[in-house]
Amino acid sequence: MDALSEFFERIQMTGRLFYAGKVYDTLDINKPDGTAFVHIVEKGGLDLIRPGHPRIVLDGPTVLLCPSTCRYKLEPTTETGADIICATFEFGVSMGRSFPLGVTDTLVFPFENIDPVVPVIEALLAEYRGREAGHRKGLSVLFEYILIVLVRRAISEGMIARGGLSAILDPHLGKAISQIHLKPEQDWSVKQLADLACMSRSKFSAQFLKVVGVSPIAYLAAWRLKLARDLMKQGVKLKIVAASVGYSSQAALTRAFVQEMGLPPGEWLKRQD
Repeated sequence: MDALSEFFERIQMTGRLFYAGKVYDTLDINKPDGTAFVHIVEKGGLDLIRPGHPRIVLDGPTVLLCPSTCRYKLEPTTETGADIICATFEFGVSMGRSFPLGVTDTLVFPFENIDPVVPVIEALLAEYRGREAGHRKGLSVLFEYILIVLVRRAISEGMIARGGLSAILDPHLGKAISQIHLKPEQDWSVKQLADLACMSRSKFSAQFLKVVGVSPIAYLAAWRLKLARDLMKQGVKLKIVAASVGYSSQAALTRAFVQEMGLPPGEWLKRQD
């Protein structure tokens, strides 16, 4: 099983053009939960400014992967500005505190370090400038591929060592998380999940918390509610949603929903319009 492909399919990732053109003034990025950015700096220089971190000088063609937990500024270093093209990535309905990407700080990739993806970046820039029929979808597909390559590189270089994505790729924890994703309606116990991971209950719980950042049962609950919100947005009736994601009744789902989201399902759905 290709765990990375399964991950992106299940979180319903979509990439969309956010901005393209010259940047002459500071861009202050503060984005909603569940949204990440990829910035491609084609020409010019920028400084990456993050609260509590040293300033990073971006001199020359560079790609930035900025996670949903990061607030930052991009500041041009010359009066001629910088040429950039940016995409936002929404991951379906996010999992809140259990959001699984596992990138906690902006990752910087100079073009020379990601040679295989440079032709794709060039194709993306040509697609943007050509603006032919279907170019919006073409841009989305190319941006999504670029993100996958960046994540793949980040994993191979140890830049992503925590979070649900890291756990999915773990030879032990991944077996348990895969089954949570495949069968969210099942009444999973920690012991059952530990058995899938071929670990003791205590070792599994400790390792899961260390890598993912939440307990196995908290991850299961967050995943169920993520799926519930995705189904609700598709127009599925709440009673069917409850049964599909592992709740014994519509009332049980509503209680869990209010506890996590602070409002009942119907009210939450109205606010999505």
